[in-house]
Amino acid sequence: MTMIKAVIFDMDGLMFNTEIMFKKQFRQALDKADIHCPDSVIERMIGCDSREIIEFENTYPGISDVMSYCQKTRVNFFFEFFKNPGDANMPGLYELIQYLEKKPMDYAIASSSAKEDILKFINYAGFELHPKQIVSGKEGFPSKPAPDIFLATAKRMGYKPEECLVLEDSKHGITAAFKAGMKSIFIPDQIKPDEEMKKYIQETRNNLSEVIEYLERNA
Repeated sequence: MTMIKAVIFDMDGLMFNTEIMFKKQFRQALDKADIHCPDSVIERMIGCDSREIIEFENTYPGISDVMSYCQKTRVNFFFEFFKNPGDANMPGLYELIQYLEKKPMDYAIASSSAKEDILKFINYAGFELHPKQIVSGKEGFPSKPAPDIFLATAKRMGYKPEECLVLEDSKHGITAAFKAGMKSIFIPDQIKPDEEMKKYIQETRNNLSEVIEYLERNA
């Protein structure tokens, strides 16, 4: 079996608790726009692509404008929602990063967020992170579940896809990792796997610190 040589992190909902933040931000914006929809719709908006947003727009007119507004204001809302550095960190983030840097093992961040936003968020973690690469979906990659962003991240780090471990909390991310030919671990946050997603889940851990045990056996 090919050993793991590098780790690729998603960011939203995986490294930082931004999906809980998004749900509150989105609900407030919906209320302001007088658009009424259940929490289940908001949950499905997390990480959805443009085609899905169009479908929601047909049922809830104006919801795409709310989504656009939330995307534009999310950074300001982030610093309002998380008052102190480190408040947004997902469980086990510090422990896993310290493990990777001590080992040492290269790691990268591959996120749909803009690179400047990624940098703002990781600089607010309350400790230093030193990813070898930061790759943004805003560079023009097709959205996950297309594997392009993961393949580009591996190439920039100098590793083969099969040498990389992807950490994800979303259906699209787990599917993209599978299509890229990479190992992956699903860290649940707001998404409950459906039957289609279960086909692509290779490993599941409760939090990021539990990834250390996996790496001890496979890296």
